[in-house]
Amino acid sequence: MKKDKKTMIIKEKLKTEIYKLSALTDRGQRLNKLISPIYQEKLIEINKIINKLKDYSEPITEDNISGEWELIFSNVELFRSSPFFLAVEDALNDKVKSDLFFKLHQLQVSSFGLSTIGKISQKIDFQKKEFISSFDTIIFGITTIPIFGWFKLLPTFGGSVTTLADELVLVDKKIKMSLQKTKVTEVEGLNKIPLFSKLLMNKWYPVKDVWRKLPWNKFNPKCEVSIIFIDEELRIMNDIYGSIFIYIRPNK
Repeated sequence: MKKDKKTMIIKEKLKTEIYKLSALTDRGQRLNKLISPIYQEKLIEINKIINKLKDYSEPITEDNISGEWELIFSNVELFRSSPFFLAVEDALNDKVKSDLFFKLHQLQVSSFGLSTIGKISQKIDFQKKEFISSFDTIIFGITTIPIFGWFKLLPTFGGSVTTLADELVLVDKKIKMSLQKTKVTEVEGLNKIPLFSKLLMNKWYPVKDVWRKLPWNKFNPKCEVSIIFIDEELRIMNDIYGSIFIYIRPNK
């Protein structure tokens, strides 16, 4: 019993350090070299903590993984935990090409503060064999003219991008799934995107069907992530190239 208590104390201390580093680095966004090549010592630090925490993981089972989760840290672009981008990574089958693609995507959508990412969540259901991933995107969060401007030029818009993957299975500590469809829905507190909301929002788009018709895609869109730690409130995952994604249960 004494050993178990000591083990719990060590595990909780390591988890607390992860929570601190996640907050200090803004979910890891401050570690992105594209934004700024500083704070890299924090990345080394969190990697060391994760390596220690692995030894205290609970069994990696469907029951332990199932439920709702929210992202608190990633050492790469936050949106990459979505099955859509994981499937793109799998299809490119090259780490250099993948990293370049995601950097270009971030530059395209985030330049001049055009778009920022809010809450990122997952709902995992092994009974239905479904993996639902959502991330809120906020457009025109801050729009003004530096020095001269003291008011917003444009209102803030946004929505939640939801992606559904099915054929969900757990094999050798890996979650495997197949990308199906995606949609954009309204987020409470954010204005709908003009024109876009009436034409395109709240509709499922068959990504898998379109994907298969593109000549350069030889296989169905699929992806996988490895679980390296889990307990009742924290889950740490790696993609196929070892990128880190840390989730917590929001209701814990």
